[in-house]
Amino acid sequence: EETKTEVKEEIKIEIPNEKVEEEIQDNKIYVTIHRTSGEIINLELEEYIIGVVGAEMPASFNLEALKAQAILARTYALKAMDKGATLTDNSSTQNYKNNNELRNVWQGDFDKYYNKIREAVYSTEGLYLTYNGEKIEAVYHSTSNGYTENAANVWGNSFPYLVTVESPYDTTNKSFEAEKFISYIDLSSKLNMEINGSTNFNILGKTSGNRVENIEVNGIIYSGVKFRNLLGLRSADFDIIKSDTGITFKTRGYGHGVGMSQYGANGMANNGYTCNQILSHYYNGTNLNHI
Repeated sequence: EETKTEVKEEIKIEIPNEKVEEEIQDNKIYVTIHRTSGEIINLELEEYIIGVVGAEMPASFNLEALKAQAILARTYALKAMDKGATLTDNSSTQNYKNNNELRNVWQGDFDKYYNKIREAVYSTEGLYLTYNGEKIEAVYHSTSNGYTENAANVWGNSFPYLVTVESPYDTTNKSFEAEKFISYIDLSSKLNMEINGSTNFNILGKTSGNRVENIEVNGIIYSGVKFRNLLGLRSADFDIIKSDTGITFKTRGYGHGVGMSQYGANGMANNGYTCNQILSHYYNGTNLNHI
């Protein structure tokens, strides 16, 4: 079972300063969600987190991984509210699905999966991650290439808890490696230059997370992140295999690689690690706090 969408693929560390309404009633926090449909809904925080975890992580995952995801989703939401940012239901902030939408995804497994995710959320109720007393930038991704990435290599912003760590369990994900063929005609269009079989693609270096740092094509230098986004590759860790008609890009991992790997977290959980240990591994030096 795969994640339905890549997690926060286009996230910018600086969230737009748009107003989101937050109400505290009966000692509960309520958040406002701007849905893609145009509907604006007001939800109690923990109920919202259920819909985020259900949308962001396969419900078949280990409970400890789901608990880690719940804490990250809550941290992300609270941080966004602190900044006065608008929460949406898509990957521009965090994916969210209501019960009817989750029922459509899970079908006959709805009750089992809903109760499992509800347990993950309410067993961690009110918990969020901080570094030096400040809520962290709770970014995460689907699958690493065996190492997470330093945030500075992706967004240019450096955070002491968003640095490269090993994530060895990702390699067991059946979609860890993938291939994407792009014809020379399409490559020429995407890169806005003439590309053919004699064009050289020179990888100029690797990042701390073993992803392409920079690549030179026809004298133009792209960052690995920019190149990946232009071509729609699953990862910035890729090999280039040329043919007569185009190039096959063989990628490892899925996503920007920063923060917790969801499949890596599930692998850790399946090998006996708790949600606290998972979070401590992926976000070094952070602490759990309670609302």
